Amino acid sequence: MAIFHLSVKTVSRSTGRSAVAAAAYRSGDTLTNERDGRQHDYANRTGIDDSFIIAPSGCEWTHDRSTLWNAAEQAEKRSNSVTAREYVLALPAELDAKERAGLARAFASAVVERYGVAADVALHAPSVGGDDRNYHAHILTTTREVEPGGLGKKTRILDAAKTGGPEIESLRELWAMQCNEALERHQQPARIDHRSYERQGVDEMPTIHLGPTSTAVERKHKAEHERKREPYKPQTFKAQENERRRSLNDHVREMVRELAETVRDVAEKAKSAKKRGIQALLRAVGAKRRDQEIEQARQAAEARRREEERIMAKLEQERIAAKEKALKDAESRKVDMVRQVKRLSPDARERFLATEYPADPFERVVKGCDHPLGTAGLNAEEKVVRAELKVHQAQEKRQQVERTQAPSRGRGRGGPSRSRSRDYDNGPDYSGGPGF
Repeated sequence: MAIFHLSVKTVSRSTGRSAVAAAAYRSGDTLTNERDGRQHDYANRTGIDDSFIIAPSGCEWTHDRSTLWNAAEQAEKRSNSVTAREYVLALPAELDAKERAGLARAFASAVVERYGVAADVALHAPSVGGDDRNYHAHILTTTREVEPGGLGKKTRILDAAKTGGPEIESLRELWAMQCNEALERHQQPARIDHRSYERQGVDEMPTIHLGPTSTAVERKHKAEHERKREPYKPQTFKAQENERRRSLNDHVREMVRELAETVRDVAEKAKSAKKRGIQALLRAVGAKRRDQEIEQARQAAEARRREEERIMAKLEQERIAAKEKALKDAESRKVDMVRQVKRLSPDARERFLATEYPADPFERVVKGCDHPLGTAGLNAEEKVVRAELKVHQAQEKRQQVERTQAPSRGRGRGGPSRSRSRDYDNGPDYSGGPGF
């Protein structure tokens, strides 16, 4: 049965990744990153059915994989730059290799046309020991527009908070439409839907995506159990939760099937009873069966509701714990920032603040990604740090004035009196001021 999967990821230097390494791994190629001199050799990698590059007309220079991705690396200067964007697609196993390649090419071409980027497409076969239906494609695109003479401006539409979500939703809908058209064209009954079960109105609990780590653990344990000829049970939490959800969904479907069979039985018996003239008995039997069916459906709905409440309560606890940790981390970071800025010289402070709290909106959003509370937390932290610094600078100024005036006291005949009279004015007391 065909499944829907389309995820969008980024290749960022802040996580220690490079576009050259990502392209070499996905295409099974050998590439050298000219920026750091590292060679990435994946020529012996298996499971790669095909790879090709799609670019706008007149940009033939991009068809050399090494030239394309080294250009992408050289175009970015910051240490946390995003150098590539990756789309991971699940290809329908119902189609053959040529049809799957054509489907991936069609989606990559649509992305190239929409954003003006270059796309490096790699088609992967199912891994050994895994699900033999797991045909998928990795589409690596530049984050800048491609021009005949090189890379141009950044494509910001997928990065902005207001436009990124709708754009990705639009791409998910496009991919579902292309897959369904291909399945229909090749007379395959399977169809996919980019919407969640809730949006589709399907009364089923969705399963959780395992990810590479859980998949590797499950695959290893499954192989061990097969060698020992022992029944296999899921090992990781995600796999166990998926098994439980599948069991609940199967149970609900079985109840629905039994209910439908019961309804058909009742209808057949009603028809037979009508012919025999025992309508009264039929109504009594039918009422009892309906009551039983309603009660069974009610119990199933109640069990499903309790299970959903338990899961939601658990998710809420995890959300609260994550929020508390983020607040604690943000407070610790704020204290460290105040301490750091106070240690700096006056000339170095503004440079430090400009680096930690950039004025450029995009750079601030990127910087906010590293803050426990995001961009809003970064903005609040900046206000506190600047307020503390302002108080600290005022104290420094007073101390400088006091040091300047101190030697003149008591010198010469006209100097101030050394009397310790009760009327002597010691000036304001700043010992309890904030930030001191």
